[in-house]
This record gives sequence, C-alpha cells and structure tokens, in this order.
Amino acid sequence: MSKSAVVTGAASGIGLGMAQLLVEDGYKVLLTDINGDALNAAIAELGENASALQGDIADPALIEALAAQAFDTFGSVDLVFANAGVSTGASLLKATPAQFDLIFGVNTKGAWLTAKAFANRWQETGASGRICITGSEHSLGFQHAGVGLYTASKHAILGLGDVLRRELPDTISLSVFCPGIVATNIYDQSHIEGVAEIPATAKAYGAAIMARGMSPQSVARKAIDGTLRGDFLIVTHAVARDGAEERWQAIDTAFATQAPPDETTEQYRTAKIVADVRAEFKSRQK
Repeated sequence: MSKSAVVTGAASGIGLGMAQLLVEDGYKVLLTDINGDALNAAIAELGENASALQGDIADPALIEALAAQAFDTFGSVDLVFANAGVSTGASLLKATPAQFDLIFGVNTKGAWLTAKAFANRWQETGASGRICITGSEHSLGFQHAGVGLYTASKHAILGLGDVLRRELPDTISLSVFCPGIVATNIYDQSHIEGVAEIPATAKAYGAAIMARGMSPQSVARKAIDGTLRGDFLIVTHAVARDGAEERWQAIDTAFATQAPPDETTEQYRTAKIVADVRAEFKSRQK
C-alpha cells in the first residue's frame, strides 16, 4: 500500500516545502490552501501524486470534506501536517477583532479542527497515524513587539498539542513543530477575502525580515523527519533556545520568590487532585 499524507497551508512556504519533499519521498499528498491560484500551481508542479481541495482551514465543513476526501482517495492516511498559518504584524493596541479572528481562526482553530478530524477517523477504524501541528519559536518563549496575536496563537498551539498528545491513544502520535524564521510570504494576505490588506510599508518590512530566514524545504525536512520519529517538539533554529531559556528563567524566579515549596505543597498538586476526584466519581458509578 502506498504512503499518503495531508498538508494544510500547502500552496506556499513551509507547507509547499512539505508537499514537495513528501512527494519526493514516495507519498501521495492531498494539499489544501485558501489561495486557489497558488494551490493550482502547486498541483501542476507536483504532478500525479498530488491532489487538492481549496478552502478556509478555519471552516469546520472544509476540514470534514478534507478528511473525507483523504480517506476516500487514499483508503488510509499516514501523516497529517496542520501547517496553515497567517500573521498581520499589527501591534496589540492597534489590532482589530477581524485580525484576531483571522489569526486564531487559521493558526489555532484550524490546527485543532484538522487534528481532531483525522484522529477521530483513525480511532473509529482502529488505524494508526501521525499528526504534526505547526507552532513557532514563539510557542517556546521568543517574542517581539508587533506580533502579539500571532505569538498568542502559537502559544495556544503548544497548549493544544500538550493536552492532545495525552488524550490520544498510543497508536496516534502528536508533534508540535516550532520553526524559527523561515523565508515565507506569511505577511501576504491579498488572497484572503474580507480582511484588510497589510499596509505596504508593514508588508515590505515583514518581507525583508522573512527573506533572511531558512529555506522552507530545509525546515520542512526537519518537520517530516521529526514527525516520523514521533517527537513531541520539533525545533529547527538553535538560537530559538534563547527565548525558551529566558521564559524559563522568568518562571523559575517567580516560583522561587513567590511560591517556594513548603508543608502544604503536596496538598494542592493539581494532577493528584484531578486523579483522586476522577477515581471517586468512577467508584460512585459502579
């Protein structure tokens, strides 16, 4: 049986890099993206082992159609890359509700819907599979002014992944992919209807930064290899560790100065409380 994969946000950037490498590796790949023109171009490039479904990854109906098409076409699905992502570059004080809905809808809701749809189908059929949801170095602690909504959405991805991997059976692995700066066109939203285009100066500024990043193919390879190994965290840039260490130092200092261990510590251990209450409720139901 041939290998198969699904990639969201696959018409450009990291997603296209993933699709290119997966086809090279012998996979049949189903791509989805909101940009129909770019998606058609990607399919033409990738050839007969690639197929597509155009739509908005934040739309539950699109995700259900994507999962249905994948299983109808391939019979089974081996790998799922919930990769679609956007950013606006707006500061938190100037961002709009529409920008909030766009960023969290695509980056967080879209990843959750995708993982949920495919994991449920694998469980229903008793099949196994691997899911990779795309976070960012922002998920781990890196931050800078002007991308607060993006950063928050990527923190949410890490939280979703950390819980989801504990809810999934052993037959399904979950990875969170946390790349650093990559040469993509993430700030180009001209193909997204109903969302104000990023000002030309801001777009040029963002594009100049992104142009200095790693190639999409190089980080895509790390994502694929890490997913196949079943790694929970997949990282790409050594310098991203700086943000993670800065975040940890702030956490460690807060606990050391505000909540050092004492005789009451174990009384409030949340994991034990939850386990005890769950056991009590189960015993009552017998």
